[in-house]
Amino acid sequence: MKRGTVDLLHGNVLGKLLAFSVPLVLTQWLQTLFNSADSMIVGRWGGEGALASVGSSFVLNMLIICFFGGLAAGVTVCTATDWGAGDRESFDRTAHTAILLAFLVGLFATVLFQILTRPVLTAMNVPEDIRPGAILYFRLYLLVIPGQMVYNSGAGIMRARGDSQRPLIFLTIAGICNVGLNLLFVIAFRWGVAGVGIATVITQYLSAVMALIILFRPGSEYGMQFSRLRLHKDKVIQIVRIGLPAGLQASMLAASDIPLQTCVNSLGSLAVAGNAAALNLDGFTFSAMTSLGQGLMVFTGQCVGARDFRRARKVLLNGMLMIVGAGALVGWICVLFRMQLVGLFLAGNTEAIMFGEQRVMAVCSLAFIYGFLESMNSSLRGYAVSLPQAVINGLGLFGFRTLWSIFYFPHHRDLFHLYLSYPVAWTLCIIAMVSIYVPMVRRRLAQIEAEDAARTQPPDA
Repeated sequence: MKRGTVDLLHGNVLGKLLAFSVPLVLTQWLQTLFNSADSMIVGRWGGEGALASVGSSFVLNMLIICFFGGLAAGVTVCTATDWGAGDRESFDRTAHTAILLAFLVGLFATVLFQILTRPVLTAMNVPEDIRPGAILYFRLYLLVIPGQMVYNSGAGIMRARGDSQRPLIFLTIAGICNVGLNLLFVIAFRWGVAGVGIATVITQYLSAVMALIILFRPGSEYGMQFSRLRLHKDKVIQIVRIGLPAGLQASMLAASDIPLQTCVNSLGSLAVAGNAAALNLDGFTFSAMTSLGQGLMVFTGQCVGARDFRRARKVLLNGMLMIVGAGALVGWICVLFRMQLVGLFLAGNTEAIMFGEQRVMAVCSLAFIYGFLESMNSSLRGYAVSLPQAVINGLGLFGFRTLWSIFYFPHHRDLFHLYLSYPVAWTLCIIAMVSIYVPMVRRRLAQIEAEDAARTQPPDA
């Protein structure tokens, strides 16, 4: 076992889950902190208009991040299962396929979304006074996608082997550089929104390059070679079968914010700025839960590969305890200090701060409810089951929030009542997930048993 990796198949489940997942949480918190620093810098030195320009496209950015992050989950589950089964050849084929597939998909997505930027932001009713800045920032952000995809896949390969420390190091270095470039571009060069976008592009590719160096350097324990990059059909199918539903589920979750963001936009630029500031507190709360969910998913994937299903059940119970507890702890810290924390981004603008506080009270105070949903989603992905929960979460979150914005918000036009749609939708999805979790796991175990039997059956049988 290499230094920095965690043996997930032996030892105390809770201790190993903590050892593996804490670096994941720190990674996401650092990324959120650096993103918050972006907002703080552009809000204080670029003004509320610049912050609103960046914040108005936040849901679209999250849609992209969530979708491609979901695809990367397919890479993580497949490589974790290969590693747990001790099949190094299959692991290598999956890893090489994943890196090339990530780059090609990211390149296609960049071109597609560049074409759609202006009509989408116009349809979202982005206020005209901040629309040019929003379009500029989003188009710059789109250049990030290929690098982001490659980094996510590379980090997923490392985490599948139990190495959650190196991705933390990469993002720490990239994040520090990002803050430095933001200070330079926004304060010194006065590039405003463009400066934030350019800094993001540079540092995202920096993290991707660092990941590739570890994976492909001569003598690396990963043993990857650029000459072996190719799309193996069976591996593409496996990655897409798990990653596409996960990506669609995550993007539907993000897309469910689009009708809500349209409602926020209708309240004016100060509401957009306050909402953008509060999103940073959401980020800290939910990144803790989703990071622990990634740990649960990788842990489960290795257990399934090793056919240790009893240990996989223990992983769910311990993981759920950690995820729900983290959501409650971080969420209520944000609630208790909401005025001070939101005020960090808005330089004393009282009205905008009040808008931000409304969102924090509605979302962060009840964020722990989402922890139950995240736990079951992540556990099923570890079993290589991805489609059923994608359907439930897509319909339950996107559909419900859309109806809420159409029928409820016009009668209660404030951010608190708008974002009450979050906990209500989570609760409905949890009820549905409880009803399908055990049947889906049993079906998957039956499939695994049949596959193992077919693999061991003599050829002439």
